[in-house]
Amino acid sequence: SGLSTEVVETILQSRAPSTCKLYALKWRPFTSWCGDHQQDPVNCPVGTVLGFLQDQFFTALAHSTLKVYVAAISTYHAPLGGSSVGRNPLITRFLCGALRLRPPVRARVPPWNLAVMLEALCGSPFEPIKESSGHHLTIKTVLLLALTSLKRDRDLQALSVAPSYLDFAPSMAKAFLYPHPGYVPKVPSLAPRPVVLQAFCPPPFRDQDQQKLNCVCPVRALDRYVHSAAKWRRVDQLFICFGPPKKGLPASKQTLSRWIVDANTLAYESSGLPSPLGVKAHSTRGMAASKAFLAGVPMQDIYNAAGWSTPLTFVRLYDLDLRAAPGSSVLRPSTH
Repeated sequence: SGLSTEVVETILQSRAPSTCKLYALKWRPFTSWCGDHQQDPVNCPVGTVLGFLQDQFFTALAHSTLKVYVAAISTYHAPLGGSSVGRNPLITRFLCGALRLRPPVRARVPPWNLAVMLEALCGSPFEPIKESSGHHLTIKTVLLLALTSLKRDRDLQALSVAPSYLDFAPSMAKAFLYPHPGYVPKVPSLAPRPVVLQAFCPPPFRDQDQQKLNCVCPVRALDRYVHSAAKWRRVDQLFICFGPPKKGLPASKQTLSRWIVDANTLAYESSGLPSPLGVKAHSTRGMAASKAFLAGVPMQDIYNAAGWSTPLTFVRLYDLDLRAAPGSSVLRPSTH
């Protein structure tokens, strides 16, 4: 290609390690398929790529998964007519056709009850917070930050406790968290924004209800977590593993996602309710964004906080139906 080794290495660093691993994982089936069909995976014609994609489509793969395959093949394949595989008109039309034939289906109904979750976080084993274990304190803090910040797991993973990257306002009214230097968000065109947490029902309390509501204050949970985790912390990343063999080491994105699901499961179990099936950490973004939108938060503030490039992302993928049906008021007891 005429490029020096150093230039190639710098170009390769443009993608996150997780993206490189994903593309390598998708590239292997393509190379195997090409081997079975006596084709060169790096220099094969567009018809070969389309044949592979069609076979994957026959296996009931979703449109989004096919797009990942195209992105992976484009990374390793030689340009076609001066453009990458992903920009080839036939590939583009194939993906459009796959989308029409198999449109994505997503749930419009929330997979879990936010009220149940928040109520459970106010009781055992999450409270009293000073007596909460490292496990329970960690998963509660991760869940509250995921809900109140609308951030992805990769955004939460990028947060740091290093000096100047975590600040608490006077009287613990707010907390400001910044990603570590060099962090590249999923949408690179959007500059990383700090996570600003607002204290919820801070002391002094007027009554016991306010004191209970303060149990789900993200600033309170974060402050307690930072001080508790300092005992076993070995890195500056905010969220770290609390148990052996990786105690004190950085928590991966997958671990953060698992903690969010674990918090959901434990909240339901501690409430004496069966855990909802199929809960994913990703659902917290839809739940939080939908709740904020229903509460009247401007759409621009929501998609800026979530790191979406357009409000259409919320409408297409995250908007949940949290509105109460008008008929439900008929069954409520009269106050007169």
